[in-house]
Amino acid sequence: FVSDEFRMKPRTTQTTTTFTTTTIKNNSCFPHVRRKSLCRKSRSEETSSRRRRANNNNDDDFDDGNDDFVKALRDEASRGCSECYFPREKDRAENVFNACFPAFIRSKPFGTALLVGAETGEVVERFVSSCAAFEGEGAKLATVVDVSEKQLDRAMEKVPDVGISGNEKGAKYFQLSEMSLEEVKPYFGPFDAIVFNDTFEQFPEKKRKETLARAANLLKQITSSSSSSSSGSDEGGVNEATSRIVISSRETREGDESYARLKREELEALVKGLPLAWTEEEAKRGKALDLSSDSNIDNKSSSSNSNSNSNNNNSIGNNNVQNDDNDLDATRVLYLTENYKLAKPLHMRAKVVRGFGRGSAEMGLPTANLDPAEISLNWQKELNDDTVDVKNIPLGVYFGYCQLEGDESGKKIAVLNVGRRPSFVDKKNYENDVTVEVHCVEKNEDGLAFENGKKQFYGETMSVECLGFVRPEMKFNGLDELVTRIKTDVGLSKNSLMKMGI
Repeated sequence: FVSDEFRMKPRTTQTTTTFTTTTIKNNSCFPHVRRKSLCRKSRSEETSSRRRRANNNNDDDFDDGNDDFVKALRDEASRGCSECYFPREKDRAENVFNACFPAFIRSKPFGTALLVGAETGEVVERFVSSCAAFEGEGAKLATVVDVSEKQLDRAMEKVPDVGISGNEKGAKYFQLSEMSLEEVKPYFGPFDAIVFNDTFEQFPEKKRKETLARAANLLKQITSSSSSSSSGSDEGGVNEATSRIVISSRETREGDESYARLKREELEALVKGLPLAWTEEEAKRGKALDLSSDSNIDNKSSSSNSNSNSNNNNSIGNNNVQNDDNDLDATRVLYLTENYKLAKPLHMRAKVVRGFGRGSAEMGLPTANLDPAEISLNWQKELNDDTVDVKNIPLGVYFGYCQLEGDESGKKIAVLNVGRRPSFVDKKNYENDVTVEVHCVEKNEDGLAFENGKKQFYGETMSVECLGFVRPEMKFNGLDELVTRIKTDVGLSKNSLMKMGI
């Protein structure tokens, strides 16, 4: 199914940890060697005491965003009382499954899921068992990732690892080295649903937006449903269910006094500038842009609509899963915009200016740099609005078509980055400087456009029609990582245009 690279941190043995239960009042605790106490209170006080000592010493080693501390918390939870550390896990598994159900039905019988957070295995068992029991109405394959090997081992007690070969039904397990989705490669998926199983708040706060962006790019794209919707037919509507991200979070977390679940408005702020929507209807319309405001995208009306239409969590196939900040368990569903498309095309027109020359010289990915000031000026004239500016749109990667004026060779596929080049901070005015870099690809071929990228056309005017938005701008650790990501963006963009049939 995938190469051995799937297990980037392989276990030393293939045998899984066996947990022996003991009868201690509620019959739900797991003893562990060298463990001082099995008592819920003492374990909670131990963690809180460690946190207080770290805070008093100004020690950053135990910050929430620190991977070692998160791993220690999750390891501790795996050794503790299940009812204490993972309360209502069966009910949560049912709610999460209901939120993912329409996406699984769409891909029946080949549904796939990525589960971030193993816990005791209730969620992965619900996904896989439903596929086996109800003719594929679940996840044929669930990939489970966690920084805690102990939690992975507990989950494997319920659902064994099917290994790396073949197309068997079941679950695959992968230990992350840090709280990040960078290690989850595209070939692991794509997935119908990605679930953050009470883990999203444990990702570093500064990387949560990037984490959602990476998750969105790991989801399956769906074929445009415009033909069926225009005909008024409901046939196949279930099969067109949108891929989704489910964020399931408890109100409190045992042993972690500083834990605070994200409120819906905080999550709304993260979703802005991402190819995600709060309702399936909005996702199928595409992402909306506001050129005159930096608070664009995701109208608040969609949030209120989602709340007003919320129904019982226990209704299978219900897209409006309850999103209440006051619930013991909040289940938030974010839908991937159909084929990453924009609600309305975004047109740019400007002269090609000189850039830094990195595209061709350093990365082998030549780009045409458009004058952002001229783009903004053209928008202002067209809309009769002086507040319109290219800086107001979400910074990140767009795609569509481009054409040089006077060029008779026709339109080319355009994958463009609108942003500040965070991986190459080399100008004093970095925070206010926005560039528009267009990578041009032949429409019906695999090669680069304009004489395989060698043609120079500085001073000529290029028109770009942006049809979709892939991801926000990210900072990469090196040139190789950046080039790999750009190639992924090009692949996603070409696939989206093909599915859109434009």
